[in-house]
Amino acid sequence: MQPTYWRLRLLSLGAALALLTLGPCHAQDAGAPAQAAARETLQDAPPAVPQAAALSIAPDVQPLRPFGHVIGDVITQRVALDHEGRQLDPEALPELERVGNWFQRRDVRIERDAAGRRWLVIDYQIINVPDELRALDLPALDLPTKTPGVRLETGVLPVTVAPLTPAVVLARAGLEEMRPDAEAPRIDTAPLERRLQFALYVAAALAAAWLALYMLRQLRARNSLPFTRAARDMRHLDPGSTAIWQRLHRALDETAGHVVRGHNLASLLARAPWLAPLQSELERFFEASQKRFFADHPVDGQEPAALCARLARLERQALA
Repeated sequence: MQPTYWRLRLLSLGAALALLTLGPCHAQDAGAPAQAAARETLQDAPPAVPQAAALSIAPDVQPLRPFGHVIGDVITQRVALDHEGRQLDPEALPELERVGNWFQRRDVRIERDAAGRRWLVIDYQIINVPDELRALDLPALDLPTKTPGVRLETGVLPVTVAPLTPAVVLARAGLEEMRPDAEAPRIDTAPLERRLQFALYVAAALAAAWLALYMLRQLRARNSLPFTRAARDMRHLDPGSTAIWQRLHRALDETAGHVVRGHNLASLLARAPWLAPLQSELERFFEASQKRFFADHPVDGQEPAALCARLARLERQALA
């Protein structure tokens, strides 16, 4: 029984070795056609054309003040738009937007200096500050240009920014964070009061002088102007008497410088044009006077005193 057992073990070991040897051979035979087809495909395909890498140019950047900045300051960056004598034009200008936590891009433009060199000018405003003095990086630029395969690249620019006031103050008397409002300074009002009183005195003196001048002119008018004197005299005459008509005639003659009748009324108006608004009433007065004195005909509706009062009012407005 023992020789048979060893023979079985030897046969089993030989069969296992045969399987291990045949497996790789069959796998290699099966993959050979696929590898041959791949080699033929690679040989028939056209050679690949290598892509040209983009050329990054670091332009000239004018130096700017890197220190002493606070919130609200505007930092202007100037980037040259040329390289080795070749003009460069960006495809598009940077957007006007917030850049990071500290800067806001306010304006972007292209300028030309006195030498004719073109610059990309960018204004950044500081919109936030740290609690203490700190160096912040002005953002870098990476702009494609209209020249194929050429880009403008700039590095970051460090600037120092500080807060306007410190966050912590010394806890000593008079140096606390919160302080009471300062008392408003008192203004000495004595000079203002003196100037006001002087102005009031001058105004009162001018008003008194104007009133005195007005009274003098009125007094002069009462004593010298014909219709004003006639209106004053008519207050003492009977409204229905002939004397009141005669008094108005004398005032008309004195104003014209000669005897006035209905036919030469134009000469009166030429010498005293301020009587023109009452021309029609004067014509009716002369017609009524003609009837009263020469036709012995009573006249109704004519009041010489009222007409003389209106003539005196026009006379004072024009002459007084």
